[in-house]
Order: sequence, then structure tokens, then C-alpha cells
Amino acid sequence: MAERRYVVAYGDLLSRAVERAPESYGDNLLTRAEAAQRIVEEMDSAIAWARESRRKAMRVLR
Repeated sequence: MAERRYVVAYGDLLSRAVERAPESYGDNLLTRAEAAQRIVEEMDSAIAWARESRRKAMRVLR
């Protein structure tokens, strides 16, 4: 069984990474695969929002 000792690390804007949690971190730990899946889901959502925003901006430019 995979150990739950990873977190999603948030950087600037859309930067995300799977990192090992510090020892002092709480109980909300993830497996490496769970953390990666969470990033994929967040990025899928961000891409959809970005496409919609771009579509609206392009409509204004026409």
C-alpha cells in the first residue's frame, strides 16, 4: 500500500508540484498518485476557464 506522505505544493499562478510533506504537517496527506490526480483535475479546470476567457476576449477583438 502506498504511503500517505505527499501534498500538492502551490507556486505562482498555475504552478503545482507533488512534494513530500514535512514531518510537522497535519493529517491531510495524500499518496503520490492522489496528489498528482488532484493537480490534473485542477489544471483541467484552469484550462477550461482560460479557453472561455480567451474566447470572450477574441470576440471583443473581432
